[in-house]
Amino acid sequence: MDIGQILGNLGFDWRVALANLANFLVIVWILKRFAFKPIEKIIKERKSKIEKGVEDAEKASSELQMAEQTSQKTVTEARSQANKIIAEAQKQSEKIISESKITQEEQAKQIMTDTDKSILQKKQKMMGDLKNELADLVVATTKKFLKEDMTKEKQEEIIKKLIK
Repeated sequence: MDIGQILGNLGFDWRVALANLANFLVIVWILKRFAFKPIEKIIKERKSKIEKGVEDAEKASSELQMAEQTSQKTVTEARSQANKIIAEAQKQSEKIISESKITQEEQAKQIMTDTDKSILQKKQKMMGDLKNELADLVVATTKKFLKEDMTKEKQEEIIKKLIK
């Protein structure tokens, strides 16, 4: 028995198989030419877009991390500068307050000195005025006594009055 006969008994016809093979190869060639190549092209484009998207996402992620680090550094520097400015402002305010106290003390001393001088001047003026009045009184009293006759009794009486 021949293989062709055995296959024939099984219902295999080599002409039909050859025709089926030719049809199959034509269909594969048509699908490859008109279906698989455009589909493969679309798949490659999508794959490249996806890869580009992944690369862009990774790049954006790394840039975001760098931006976060930069912002943290900036915030830290800003806080440091703010603390320095606050410390400097406190030093300046303390300096201004101490200078103000010194100035106020000097002004108070000057006012006290001026007041003492003013009081001394007024005292001296009053003493001068008092001396002038006393001299006027002495002159007036002397004139009064000279007009009257002076007896010993009157002189003693005047002396006692002046002593009192």
